[in-house]
Amino acid sequence: MTAEFERDLAAARQALDAARRELLATINTLTTADLERARRGGWTVRRVLQHVIDSERLYALLLRHLRGVPPAPPEATANAPESPADALPELDASRRALVAALEGVEEQSFYTLRTVGHEEYSIFSLLENVASHDREHAGQIKAIANGSETP
Repeated sequence: MTAEFERDLAAARQALDAARRELLATINTLTTADLERARRGGWTVRRVLQHVIDSERLYALLLRHLRGVPPAPPEATANAPESPADALPELDASRRALVAALEGVEEQSFYTLRTVGHEEYSIFSLLENVASHDREHAGQIKAIANGSETP
């Protein structure tokens, strides 16, 4: 294991944690009524939260695929959160699945680009996407809840 790999893995984990903290901080400012807010032609906050949860579960499956690890047993599909507090255990479960899929990652697979559909991913780039996804939707939720037109 090289120092570069250890540094990159640690940085990716830190970015995931920071982005998730931002998302959770945003959720903690919401009321149940905020979940029904939407920009014209856009998703409700509830739907954005469901998308983040569902996407992270898919990211965990993709991570396992990139590592050549069999998929984990499927978890029960979560319903859309009824309150901001309802989203928290689902986000925790999806993050645990992602972290579990990352356990034992080897340096070579961490950096290897593999084609999935029409895209190429490495585990490293996938983790960057997950962090970016949390940050993007934290901004979107803030904008929707504040009645702004753009995140």
